[in-house]
Amino acid sequence: MKNLDKLEQFINNNRADFEDAVPSLKAWAEIDKVISAQRPKVISLRQGLAVAASVVILLVAGASFGIFMTKSADNNLTAQLSEIAPDFIEAEQYYQQTINRKYQQLASYPHDQTIEDDLSQLDDLMNELKEELVIAPKGKEEEIVERLIESYQIKISVLERVLERIQSTQPQQNSKPKDNEISI
Repeated sequence: MKNLDKLEQFINNNRADFEDAVPSLKAWAEIDKVISAQRPKVISLRQGLAVAASVVILLVAGASFGIFMTKSADNNLTAQLSEIAPDFIEAEQYYQQTINRKYQQLASYPHDQTIEDDLSQLDDLMNELKEELVIAPKGKEEEIVERLIESYQIKISVLERVLERIQSTQPQQNSKPKDNEISI
């Protein structure tokens, strides 16, 4: 309490000095600088939309570039494979058509997602073999092509087995033709 009394006495004795004194412009500038730094910065709606539009444009451009590079890499790989093993390209087209037909049949039945995951792993393996074929030393190409063809055959075999199992577990439909069906 003694300290408060001394402070109060000092203020009472020097009241005139407190009321007459005005801070300098330099002091006000420093105060304004501190207040401005603490004030949140406001971004206008136009600035926010411009930033968002820029981000979207960059994402679309990046995705487009990525897709373009992937397609050109696939085309480049196919061109290289056709030079290395021209017979393989024809065989690959045949196997790919057969696999696509099996996939279409499989899509018409309810099936477990793990089947597609397993087949996707087989696709990854075949892509690795294709890349290996491009960089393979002379004389190894035929062995890699044989492994690729075996992979296609395995994939077809797996699809056929899955389809057979699904079809065998499906209830047999009545063999009598319906009114709008023709029996042959």
